[in-house]
Amino acid sequence: MTKSLVRRASTALSPLVFLIASTAPVYAKEAPAKAAAPAAVNPQSEAAKAWNFAPSDVPVDSNIVFGVLPNGMKYALLKNSTPKDSVVLRMRFAVGSFAEAEDQRGLAHFLEHMAFNGSKGVPEGEMIKLLERKGLAFGADTNASTGFDETIYKLDLPNASDDLIDTGLMLMRETGSELTIDPAAVDRERGIILSERRARDTYQLRNLIDQLDFQMKGMTVANRIPVGTEEVIKTAPAARLRDLYDRYYRPERATLVMVGDFDPAAVEAKIKARFSDWKGRGPAGADPDIGNVDYKRAAAADDFIDPAIQDSVTIAAFKPWTLDPDTKAKRARKLAEDIGEAIVSRRLAKIALNEDSPILTGYFSDAEGWKTFDQVTVGVVAKEGAWKDALALAEQEQRRAVQHGFTQAEVDEQLANRRTALKNAVAGVTTRRSDALADTLIGAAEGDFVVVRPETSQALFEAAAPSLTAAAVTAAFRARMQGLSPPLARVSAKKPIDGGTGAILAALRASTEVAVAAPTEAANAAFAYDNFGTPGKIVSDERVDDLGIRRIRFANNVMLNIKTTDFQKDKVMLSLRVDGGSLLATRDDPTKVSLASSIMLGGLEAHSVDELRSVLAGKTVSPGFGMGTDTFGGSALTSPEDFGLQAKLMAAFLTHPGYRPDGLALIRRVLPQQYAANDATPAAVLGRDAGGILANNDPRSQTPPLDKMMTLDWAQLKPVVADSFAHGAIEVGVVGDIGEQAAIDAIAATFGALPERRAAFDPRTDARVRQFATDRSERTLIHKGPAEQAELRVYWPARDDSDLGEAMRLNLLARVMQLMLTEELREKLGESYSPGAAASLSDEFPGYGHVFAASNVDHKDLATTRAAIFAIAKELREKPVDADLIDRARKPLVEAMVKSRRENSYWLNYVAEATSHADRLDRSRKGIGEVEAATPAQLQALAKRYLVDDNALVIKAVSDKAGK
Repeated sequence: MTKSLVRRASTALSPLVFLIASTAPVYAKEAPAKAAAPAAVNPQSEAAKAWNFAPSDVPVDSNIVFGVLPNGMKYALLKNSTPKDSVVLRMRFAVGSFAEAEDQRGLAHFLEHMAFNGSKGVPEGEMIKLLERKGLAFGADTNASTGFDETIYKLDLPNASDDLIDTGLMLMRETGSELTIDPAAVDRERGIILSERRARDTYQLRNLIDQLDFQMKGMTVANRIPVGTEEVIKTAPAARLRDLYDRYYRPERATLVMVGDFDPAAVEAKIKARFSDWKGRGPAGADPDIGNVDYKRAAAADDFIDPAIQDSVTIAAFKPWTLDPDTKAKRARKLAEDIGEAIVSRRLAKIALNEDSPILTGYFSDAEGWKTFDQVTVGVVAKEGAWKDALALAEQEQRRAVQHGFTQAEVDEQLANRRTALKNAVAGVTTRRSDALADTLIGAAEGDFVVVRPETSQALFEAAAPSLTAAAVTAAFRARMQGLSPPLARVSAKKPIDGGTGAILAALRASTEVAVAAPTEAANAAFAYDNFGTPGKIVSDERVDDLGIRRIRFANNVMLNIKTTDFQKDKVMLSLRVDGGSLLATRDDPTKVSLASSIMLGGLEAHSVDELRSVLAGKTVSPGFGMGTDTFGGSALTSPEDFGLQAKLMAAFLTHPGYRPDGLALIRRVLPQQYAANDATPAAVLGRDAGGILANNDPRSQTPPLDKMMTLDWAQLKPVVADSFAHGAIEVGVVGDIGEQAAIDAIAATFGALPERRAAFDPRTDARVRQFATDRSERTLIHKGPAEQAELRVYWPARDDSDLGEAMRLNLLARVMQLMLTEELREKLGESYSPGAAASLSDEFPGYGHVFAASNVDHKDLATTRAAIFAIAKELREKPVDADLIDRARKPLVEAMVKSRRENSYWLNYVAEATSHADRLDRSRKGIGEVEAATPAQLQALAKRYLVDDNALVIKAVSDKAGK
């Protein structure tokens, strides 16, 4: 069987994550290579052989129950209690778009849809409703995905009851062998899939297809994008879906994974009872021939031009894939290779922070392609128009690494980061998340790697680390780079390249003639901000007993709220709220504090951002400092051991921000790339303009012009935030696995040691005035995507969230509307893949909020979609919601609320402001009860009050090519 293209991207930690998306290809995912080893230490059972860990000398996680049925279906079970009383199911079929014939392009994905549209035991249209009645929300808890060589079905069960487990297993068996694939149901689904295909037809997808076609000539990859072709989706008969289903949905291609709060022995018995009699129908499908790349192909170049695309450069090279079993020796070698690759990425990230750099960020990655090829890629995101300099930089940094190798300081930094990551993984072993564990097991379905416990990974690392000198890592990297095909250079740009691909290839050749010097060894300085003065004294100390929250005030008025939890072992969340935020902006000067959201890119007075990466190597800390609506600060995830350092880092950004020119220069390189995509799709143009329209054209809610943003500088920002940074009220929230006294001591020594602060947050009443649009005339926004792409949104003004009961009922009403929209627009009309509805009720602007319905549709269907949305609003006004519908909306909402209470992130929302907004703690106490108590009559009353046609504001986004 084939395996997905897998990629290991070695990217250094970068604050750019807050500004730009990852540059790694969207088809990439991480997984090691296939297992086999000389000195076996694992069981030699049939299951061990089926999962391919029997011959390995890497010890498998013995807590996992691996199995294989006589019919060939594999399964893996793991008892895990994070989150408590829940179960994650995954079922993988080793088939994807590669298996399609030319007249089946898109049918593997189509088949995934049909799994939700009728089987022998579950009539068409009932599967999702069945799950909703049991508390699962479509999309959040019930989903599926189709790749080139696999299709995965996903159920996240909100509890571990026998009923839910039995239901989940029943549905997976129905999917595996009992789908009806009724021709009429197939015809009804065509419009939905066309809607999904239409929504995905973006410049990013076109760029990906162009990239695959250029880099992987000789393979079928570019012609087997899972979303398929419009012609096949429109015309393929049900028999062609049935052909794919019968040949590839078979027990020998199926893997079932379950992780959660259950008894593995009991669940294993259920699996055997449910799946043992499953047999394939007809002849089995063969593994598809996907071709191969031409390793002797001469150096070549490609360009992709689109006004919305990020300017970027990649240089890729290939060599044939070879079977490389998962052994201790392989892992040691891969560790050395990974460190070398990470150092190249780190060097590129460092260069990106130079004030005059031609790049925004960079990476080095490698990939294993479906047991066919090995690929290495060096890539950068370029400053607009600077592709030639960026190309030279990428080529030369890769060559510098090969010719001159790495320094010991660089190696030690990477070892420190990996050692800490493994240490944290071991510390948190008892609270690993079930979904992550299940996904790892699904990734191991082909036997490409042995699933191990964190302790094993740590032990293997420590055994190899002493030998990883700079010379050893250099040697491993050089060996990795040997035997590669000639380079394939590719540039994406907003404007045509003078000279086209010939110019790109000439630039590449010219760069190879430039000599590269050895890297310099740099010594790391110690973190400069270790002493903030005499630790603060506590003047107030009280507890909110029922919620487990402790509230403290120091003598300097700094507020500290703590909630200790055991949800995630050795993980702590720290929140900092400093009075101020975007409320400091004015109508006359709406960009007054815009740069504050990226203030951490300016580094600290004593350390640049790049220096901080080295200084803090091996520490579980992150800058976590920016801006919210009414606060400066942010949140960070750290460990108990590094909690004090995390507090010092955040305090340093408050007391000694660097306002460095290199950070400002980076922001100015990023902004044009961001703005270029602001009108590329319906969602993008709505994201740019809808907020300002809804807020009655308040300039503070509008997207500022790029020209204005490019003029902003630190000198303008600094005096605006100075008072808040020096005197504004401070509230710190701490949630997680940390002792109260340890948290108190760390905050006392940092924020508690600062000069006196204001005792309370400034209400800034005037700045909190927001008015819903008074002009309710329909708005049309123009995007530059394909002609048929459109999106319609209908907004009804509502209220803020101050009335908990009404806020919860409005959220429930929106969920009811979501289900009705899905039934009408997706299931009946087949016009939209993912219609939606939600309530957005402000907790920052009194009286401000709205309920909205939205749908991505074909331009020709705008009128019928609009009519359907208003018809649903009318129905909600005119009659109470029926019992089944409200039940299907309520149960998943309640289950989600219950589940969220077992998450640190949920509690941080309350703990972060438990002193300044103590009144909002009641929301945690009473929110679930309000949802459970809501009646159909109450929802109807809300619909009558808010979902009024005359109050609605319609905004649609259409293409500039529509109707042409």
